[in-house]
Amino acid sequence: MQPAFATAASLLFVFANTLAASIAFLRRRAVDVRRGLVITAAGIPSSILGAYVILLMSTPDFDVVYGIFLVAVGIAIFLRRNVEPKPRDLSPRTRLLFEIGTGLFVGFISSLFGIGGGIVLVPLMLVILPQAIHAIAATSAFVVMLTSPTGVIAHAYYGDFDPLLATPLALGGLAGGSVGARLARRMQARHLSVLMAIMLFVAAVALVLKHVL
Repeated sequence: MQPAFATAASLLFVFANTLAASIAFLRRRAVDVRRGLVITAAGIPSSILGAYVILLMSTPDFDVVYGIFLVAVGIAIFLRRNVEPKPRDLSPRTRLLFEIGTGLFVGFISSLFGIGGGIVLVPLMLVILPQAIHAIAATSAFVVMLTSPTGVIAHAYYGDFDPLLATPLALGGLAGGSVGARLARRMQARHLSVLMAIMLFVAAVALVLKHVL
């Protein structure tokens, strides 16, 4: 299928998935709501741009760019699996600029790849604003829940949203999101990081095999 249609369907799934997860995280007060809202506000306009840019890409080009992106993020997460979070003394202005810049980048990547942006937000927050990975995962899910609907609407406007394809994915995401939130709570941060990295590598390999086999 064309990348734009796959991305649009994925975004609806991502919304449903993170909606269920965010409800669980908010009940545990694990979400940094203020930071999440700032990142979301910056990410909404750039997500509209991402939905347009993907229309200009061919399927092979999309797979190459997405595969490289997955490998790069997977390596970054794996290398930091044993790094203990150490809060940095950043000025309020620096912290705000980072959050806005992160939102712009995450919003664009979200609509371009249909991944919701969490796959970018988690490693960025680990590196720049170190926190426990469980808290970062909770805030990331909250941001994705708020930004992904904009991407879905933008894709629908450009005519590449298929509700018959997206709806079953969304229903599965509702069920899986709450389960994933409970499992993440029970896992050690190091194991959670390794699992995330493995999943990214597997996805990248699948993209390569699609063009080889």
